[in-house]
Amino acid sequence: MSETSISTKWNGYCPESLLLGKLVRMRVNQQDFFESEETGLQISLIPNLLAVILNVRGKGRFRDTKTFGDKVEQGEMLSPQNTDRAPFSNPPVIFMDSNEIAKYIAGIKHSV
Repeated sequence: MSETSISTKWNGYCPESLLLGKLVRMRVNQQDFFESEETGLQISLIPNLLAVILNVRGKGRFRDTKTFGDKVEQGEMLSPQNTDRAPFSNPPVIFMDSNEIAKYIAGIKHSV
């Protein structure tokens, strides 16, 4: 499947799936991160500012109460994780284009 160009603003859906032309919801997991229901990609949200794509994938352990990213997003800018402590982007950095997002996501390993 070919790669699609996506916005650098989070729309509540999985950026990894969007790059592949698929619309996959992200849902709050037990660690309070948004996690893709399909790929395990996780996002830590700094509301109205950043959607930090974490460098560790989730394990599909979602909260019983379903909260979806497409219902709460406010156009936060996608950002790479550059520190291990919250807010996970310090100093704040944003992706400039789809290619940067794709390269970053390609380096995120799947959980064992």
